[in-house]
Amino acid sequence: MSDARLTKIIYLVDWKYALERNQELTGLEWIFNHYGPYVPDVVECAKECPEISIEHGVNFYGTPKTIVKAANDTPIPELDSDVTAILDLTIDKVSRRSWDQFIQLVYSTYPVLTQPRYSTLDLVLSHENIEKKYLNKTDAPANVLTIKNSVY
Repeated sequence: MSDARLTKIIYLVDWKYALERNQELTGLEWIFNHYGPYVPDVVECAKECPEISIEHGVNFYGTPKTIVKAANDTPIPELDSDVTAILDLTIDKVSRRSWDQFIQLVYSTYPVLTQPRYSTLDLVLSHENIEKKYLNKTDAPANVLTIKNSVY
């Protein structure tokens, strides 16, 4: 997958973890840049991970792209069952989506909807804001209720 898709998937995992645990899984400082949630640490971490290989190529438009793949025959470390469940849910939610549908999902998350571009996305604070503003209220927007019901 592309480095951009990987980064946004990790963002979705981090957001889902914040919703369920009121803490971030990764501890990354997410920036809402002009292409959505971003942090260069995801790809940098992937480069250092023996279970992952990095390839470079050219995209459809002729610009350079980075592809992140599982390394051949490298065992994947065991993860906490809660983390595995969130990863599985996230992969299930994004695997059948086109790029445009995937980006629409990312841009529909509460932190992105409520924060200005070029700001730091505080996922825990966003979760707390949802709790304060919408918990047990029937006037919550449908997308917020969906978020709280384990979709995103």
